[in-house]
Amino acid sequence: MTVKILESDDLETASRTFASAYFNYPFPSLSIAEPRRMECLEILFRSEMEYLIKHGTVEANSADCGGIAVWSTVGAAGSGASAISLIRRLFGKMKISEMIHLARNSYAVGKGRRSLNLPDDTLYLYAIGVLPEMQGKGIASKLIREKLAECSNQTVYLETNTEHNCRFYQKFGFELVLKTYYQKNNLTTWYLIKHP
Repeated sequence: MTVKILESDDLETASRTFASAYFNYPFPSLSIAEPRRMECLEILFRSEMEYLIKHGTVEANSADCGGIAVWSTVGAAGSGASAISLIRRLFGKMKISEMIHLARNSYAVGKGRRSLNLPDDTLYLYAIGVLPEMQGKGIASKLIREKLAECSNQTVYLETNTEHNCRFYQKFGFELVLKTYYQKNNLTTWYLIKHP
């Protein structure tokens, strides 16, 4: 598989892939009601990718963006897309209560990340997603494997909100370093690190 580095004009397709891949994922499904979830996820992922494409790489398995990985560093990803910009884009598409819920979940996950005191230059797998109809074909594995081979002398970090994903990442040498449960929003997060 040849990895394609995405540019700004690829982000519409990439955001649809992520919205499909993350539609039932705990983080957004706990925050955004189903009738509006797909549209809101496309906006959220596009906003984050617009920011991270300048501070990292957005890689796809092919031109059709069936699988995508977003890589950055912990320091660059920490600030992410502007909250004001996101609110402006999502206003009228999400209820205020949903925005607050999403912001609280994001803050809880970020709090766990910050507690690890990772160096800013730690490589960060911000997100990886594969279209549901293409899952189980090794696309995510190939995207991860290629990046890890390219950055074999670097510490790599990620977080996930599903235990199944945690076991998947451990196959690549990631070790679980923290697990948090945010009771108020019923959100569990696993934090994993792969050392060189």
